[in-house]
Amino acid sequence: TDKFSRDWQMTKLTVAVFSYNRGAYLEFCLASLARNLPQAQVVVYDDLSDDPATKAVLAGLEVPLVQPSAVARAQHGGLYVNMARALAEVETDYLLFLQDDMQIVRPVDDQDFADIAAIFDADPDCGFVSPLFMKAGIARKLRAQYQTAAGLAAYQTAPDIPRAEMRFAFADVCLAHVARLRVAGFAVLEGEGHNEDQAREKFSQMPLMSVPFAFYCPEVPTFRNRKRPLSGQIARLRRRPEGLGYHDMTAAEVAGFRARDPAIWPFAEDFLTPQNPQVRKPFVFQDYQGPLALRVLARIEYLLLSGGRRLRRLRAKLGI
Repeated sequence: TDKFSRDWQMTKLTVAVFSYNRGAYLEFCLASLARNLPQAQVVVYDDLSDDPATKAVLAGLEVPLVQPSAVARAQHGGLYVNMARALAEVETDYLLFLQDDMQIVRPVDDQDFADIAAIFDADPDCGFVSPLFMKAGIARKLRAQYQTAAGLAAYQTAPDIPRAEMRFAFADVCLAHVARLRVAGFAVLEGEGHNEDQAREKFSQMPLMSVPFAFYCPEVPTFRNRKRPLSGQIARLRRRPEGLGYHDMTAAEVAGFRARDPAIWPFAEDFLTPQNPQVRKPFVFQDYQGPLALRVLARIEYLLLSGGRRLRRLRAKLGI
């Protein structure tokens, strides 16, 4: 373990935190990194936030801040532009893509670093590893694609899954092996689907850590095209302010978590305790995913937004 302590203290890991107009969540995310992953370099890539409270947080950062001179006009704002920039600029061996609405939920130690190195070493075609707890809502999909990996603290692709049918080759939040991405010519594209297609061609399916350390905060304010949808504005009015994320796992909880049978999959709902006891289970991650009426309104808004984009593309193609 001394070797890993020295190596990781020499900044083998960079964490790129992508931020937009969620100052309180950004503070919460960075505080969790300072507590639980102090070995890493941290860089905040902000998408030109214009919320005064968020701008105040950005002005007081104690870690590097990167902001573009302009924002991409896309459904996800400048997320993928900033991800591409982070990958181009990183100088460490590994790059953790993280978002401002996420939390490192337990201390990351030498055993975790050894586990990560072993996962990558076991498969030279592995470009990405997921450090996230699993979402209970996609349990069936995960179980259809993954099985426990003998000798590794990970779940790997089931042997009968053809490469073309791999559903988890990439995610917007993942741990990347920088040298392998550069050798393979992997370039972050606009849209998670395009990046997943590219990753499927260049790499094996992304392993999932069986002892993960990060997760999404529940019921978070959500943006579309850098704006709060009406469903989100209504959800904000009913927001319960008791807490943003989860209680850090205790030392006893971490020990039990690590010692469990890997057949007990790490679903977040089974291991993480929300600071706000009123948070619903299974967890939802956009604030408008609570009441049925808000979910319906959010769906209508999404259809109108996507229809508008298609209409604009058609008009541009026809020159009208």
